[in-house]
Amino acid sequence: MEVADYTFFPTRVVTIQFPETGPLNADLCDLLERRPELDDRSNVHPDAQNLLHLAETVPAIKQLRSMFIAGAKQWLAAEGIAGPEEVDLLLFSNRMRRGESTIVHNHSTDLIGIYYARTADYDRPPISAADGGDYFEAEDGVLVLHDPRFNANLTSVSNRDHIKVYPRPGLMLIFPAFVWHSVTPHRGDFHRLSFAMNFTLRWPPGPAERHSLK
Repeated sequence: MEVADYTFFPTRVVTIQFPETGPLNADLCDLLERRPELDDRSNVHPDAQNLLHLAETVPAIKQLRSMFIAGAKQWLAAEGIAGPEEVDLLLFSNRMRRGESTIVHNHSTDLIGIYYARTADYDRPPISAADGGDYFEAEDGVLVLHDPRFNANLTSVSNRDHIKVYPRPGLMLIFPAFVWHSVTPHRGDFHRLSFAMNFTLRWPPGPAERHSLK
């Protein structure tokens, strides 16, 4: 008897815990406190505002941009992808008050980056691959990554249909934009603050070849 075992179509998620981010996080929190118009709360679509227009005047945004680019390079290297020459960037904030949450969604781009500036405190590792029984437990401000396979959470043969991320300041995640994700309700008496970056990869143009349709 010959047995082979394969894991096809895995989804890569890269996490980076940046050190000594206290001053950066304080500056980012202060920026949103002083300039509430920068919060995307009132916008139906995040593309309505790109915080990167502040990069040349706000050092914290410029530093955050560099960190996101470094994170995207780590993800591309881990996947062995070397083709893209440039990337379009779109940065927006997610500032949550007590009781607020984010419904399940994905992004219309190639990669997503999330950076946490202010979160609840947790006594467990950032990544928790549970047995599935905790799916409906709404812990404080937890990011839930949902299995991207259609109806994966409805199958009975496997409970590994989601991953929970317990964020902390200085943590960044990079993952494909097709991954559906949500955030459980924030329970703190402070503004939970994270930033999301949309990455749209730009590839070198291939040789053009045209044919007449007449």
